[in-house]
Amino acid sequence: MREYKLVYLNKGFKLSRENDLEQAEAVINQYVSEGWTLQQITAPGDGVGALVGVFYKEDSFGKL
Repeated sequence: MREYKLVYLNKGFKLSRENDLEQAEAVINQYVSEGWTLQQITAPGDGVGALVGVFYKEDSFGKL
């Protein structure tokens, strides 16, 4: 069984794409350290450059 989570990777408005990517990397690393697996990164098309990460966590025993 998989549990899915959608996470904004770059909250807030930044003037630099580099800062957005640094923040996104930090958020990804945080979730991975908590046992989540990154499946996909997507931009929701909102025109503001938001990045959304799709994470999942596997549970082989049916409980999370």
